[in-house]
Amino acid sequence: MKKILKTSVVLIIFGGLLASCKGKKEEVDTPDMDSIEILPEVVFTVADDEALRYYIESRGVVEPAKKILITPRIGGFVEAHNVIDGKSLNKGDIILQFDKEEWEYRKNDAYNKYLKAKNEYETELRLRGELNQDTTSNDLMKINTGLAEAELNYERAKLDLSYTTIKAPFSGYVSTKEVVTNGAYVGAGRELGSFVNTNTVKIRFDVLEKEIVQLKKGMEVELTGPANENYTGTIVAISPEIDQESKTGQAIVEVQNPNGALKTGMTVEGRIFVRSATSKVRMPRESLLARDGRTLVFKLNNGEVEWIYVTPVEMNTEWVLIDHEEINPGDTLAVDKHFSISHQQKVIPLMAN
Repeated sequence: MKKILKTSVVLIIFGGLLASCKGKKEEVDTPDMDSIEILPEVVFTVADDEALRYYIESRGVVEPAKKILITPRIGGFVEAHNVIDGKSLNKGDIILQFDKEEWEYRKNDAYNKYLKAKNEYETELRLRGELNQDTTSNDLMKINTGLAEAELNYERAKLDLSYTTIKAPFSGYVSTKEVVTNGAYVGAGRELGSFVNTNTVKIRFDVLEKEIVQLKKGMEVELTGPANENYTGTIVAISPEIDQESKTGQAIVEVQNPNGALKTGMTVEGRIFVRSATSKVRMPRESLLARDGRTLVFKLNNGEVEWIYVTPVEMNTEWVLIDHEEINPGDTLAVDKHFSISHQQKVIPLMAN
């Protein structure tokens, strides 16, 4: 009995010790939440004194500087052709060739009729004794004998024969969605596609009437393609008229495109530098905040931010110029995650980029 009692006492004491240790452990692991300060992360950048550059920005569509439509002026059966999408041709190469037989026959027939009419005309002049005389009556005689009409028909037949061949007027590429087959009949006026040269391309930019007055022929244009590739162009013409509905005019920009990277129909962003301005400090537009009807910035100072009321000197879509005694080039200013912070608040600074 005494042995059982001793064992019970030992177990009670051991259990008390365990409970005591557990309580102490829980007290150590439980932090005082009131003593923890949670600092917000704020993104900063460094101000500079670079010039503020103003641009006129617009969007345009690429078009070839040289382009013709492949449209036969007569109908005929195809003898040979290069009407194949993307086909490269040199100047003088055949784009489309019709069978000439019918048109040569028409030319020969017209020529024979011309010779006959000419013979009748000269015979009539001999009878009148006016063969070597150039008089007004001779012109009337040409009409009366049918020579004038025969001459016209012969010239027309020669012209039609020349239309059986369409040649490339310059080096370039065929652009078509048509399928043309040798032996097929193609009617007059049917549009088979186009022939273009894109070594030089043009882009038409719509510009607001209040901005177009700042543009001049020869100004350089910075261009950005769909894949963010960069190009440089030059203004070659400015529209003399303003569209009454859109209140815009057009600036036509020419771009060298020897590798053909700019394709017809591509949309390109363009901007044209028109002027610059300078001040004590240049900072990103995102630094500027508005509170209680005033503009301010947050400046980083030893892990704390202080707000400083500022008045912009000038600004564009990206940058702001300011002239303030407490802000200098090289100062660190907040640009993001700074909308809900306050004066003299400690923050975790993150640098942009």
